[in-house]
Amino acid sequence: MSEGKCCCSKEPMGSIPIMRILDKLDMLFDKNDMAEAGRLLEYWENEARALNDTRGLLEILSEQVGYYRSMEDEEKGLRAVNEALGLLNCTDSGDSVANATIYLNCATTMKAFGKAAEAMEYYEKAKDVYERLLPDDDFRLAGLYNNYASALSDVGGKNDEARDMYIKAIAVLKKKGGYSELAVTYVNYALLVYDTEPGNYEVNENMIEGFLELAYECLNDESIPRDGNYARSCEKCSSVFGFFGYFLEKSELEERVKKIYEANNA
Repeated sequence: MSEGKCCCSKEPMGSIPIMRILDKLDMLFDKNDMAEAGRLLEYWENEARALNDTRGLLEILSEQVGYYRSMEDEEKGLRAVNEALGLLNCTDSGDSVANATIYLNCATTMKAFGKAAEAMEYYEKAKDVYERLLPDDDFRLAGLYNNYASALSDVGGKNDEARDMYIKAIAVLKKKGGYSELAVTYVNYALLVYDTEPGNYEVNENMIEGFLELAYECLNDESIPRDGNYARSCEKCSSVFGFFGYFLEKSELEERVKKIYEANNA
């Protein structure tokens, strides 16, 4: 995928209030108000461009990359990826955790839209910076390993590497404790086991069942706040439970998601 042209040569005339924007965005996501979240991002994208605020625009593009991925809008998602990578190409020193996160967001969206092979170099850029600059128990490392593992399994012939990434993600999340993302890792690992031997489900049935039980146990952990982040984890897990025929668990998780969003919108 070609990176967009760098457009950061103009002098900035101001900056957008990125932290306030991100806080507002989180509130909208917790309500599952995706339409308003999209409008918010478009508004501040235009403001950042008008102010020649390169850093602010880069942060907004990174959020749009994830937003359009969740909305399954390939055209807008890849366009945002292309521009974000173009800006990073002329601003990134290779020692910024914030920029590494943007590389990770871009790679994950590329993977979501069938470009896993092209995404590899950006996962590697994120991995290099994260592993050099973050503590080995940092939550962000688990997110990297989870997403990278999923892409590796898509590329083909890299299931062993994907397995290693899931093991690393589990280690980080178990060390920190209290994260619903651990459940997401377990269900992703179950899918990897299934994909490794798709014609021999019975051979791997016990392992898959074990991962699904661990995932459900994690989601039943009362210490995890029942917030928007928890709801998003339940959404990701519910479809996998349904795929493997665990329809009661799928229904229960969907009901939890519904109650959380209803409460947040009350």
